[in-house]
Amino acid sequence: MKSTKKIFSFCLMLVIVITSISMAGCKSSVKKPLTAKKSLNVVGFYMDSPGYDNSYNSLVKYAKYMDTLSPLWLTVQGDGTVKDSTNPKALSFAKKNGLKVIPLVNVADSKDSVLTDSKVKTETMNELISLLRKHGFDGYNIDFEFIPHGTKNYVQDKDYLTAFMGTFRMMMKKEGKILDMSVIPHYQVSPEISGIYDYHKLAPLVDHVTLMTYDRHNASSPPGPVSPEQWVETNVKDALNEGFKPSQICLGVATYGYDWPANKSGGFSVPTKAILQNAQQKGVNIQWSDTYQEPYYTYYDSTYGVTRQVWFENSTTMGEKIDVAKKYGIHGICIWRIGFETPSFWDTISKKIGAK
Repeated sequence: MKSTKKIFSFCLMLVIVITSISMAGCKSSVKKPLTAKKSLNVVGFYMDSPGYDNSYNSLVKYAKYMDTLSPLWLTVQGDGTVKDSTNPKALSFAKKNGLKVIPLVNVADSKDSVLTDSKVKTETMNELISLLRKHGFDGYNIDFEFIPHGTKNYVQDKDYLTAFMGTFRMMMKKEGKILDMSVIPHYQVSPEISGIYDYHKLAPLVDHVTLMTYDRHNASSPPGPVSPEQWVETNVKDALNEGFKPSQICLGVATYGYDWPANKSGGFSVPTKAILQNAQQKGVNIQWSDTYQEPYYTYYDSTYGVTRQVWFENSTTMGEKIDVAKKYGIHGICIWRIGFETPSFWDTISKKIGAK
């Protein structure tokens, strides 16, 4: 009887243990629903321009696809004061919809006193910090583009630009804010224009860098692709080799093109949505360059009696740039700019990146 009781007790304990294990297994097999994570961050550059290409409508319509709004609201003057054109309506909408707001900061008339004059530099930084607090911005994107004119060679300001970013970095860290920067690519770009950006020294000073991979051909050049795919990819590799981490790089993508007199310089920029509309109205066939992976077309301007050529970016090229960004595991894409695009651009972003 005693041995029988022992056997019964043992069997009862075994059943309890097995049941407990089984129930534990059932609990672990119940998975919580996963939250979809976007593959890349999307930054929308923003401008309050009058007319059909104003950025505000795109902000309202496509905010769910963006993570950051980077509006051009702040311009540094020659004396260090900052012209503030902040749009309270756009700022409020962006914040309510969960977007970080990181304004671009540019310089009026390529006045490099902001770098070379210590008094002007101090005034600029102090004003920017004051505006940061006033508007509750999440950070800044320093977009200092000093394009040579006359005899001025801004490459000489390279160390001054790096020093500016180093000092401002410390001030922004005290505020607990983001410091980004826009830089011109190095590969196949004149050192007179791109040489002011010392990638190796700037990399430790910024959270993210917008690699402005557009305008390979521009208004001052003869006709050609605006943002050829191979050129873009080479510049990404170049930026990585020169010190930027993949998590720092935001790939600049364009939503516009240029219209030139055939085989001549002197073109002008046009939003993609206007370019496509013009092609439809004129009944011209849009062609595709396999070499440059970009669309273009030619038309006759009867008003001036000249043949003109147009190269531009569209939703297909946007998809190609997104693929490059994914290939190198970088931070995301930075769109210059919202308001220039057609809805198909956002269809591509929806399919390849997703919404928040």
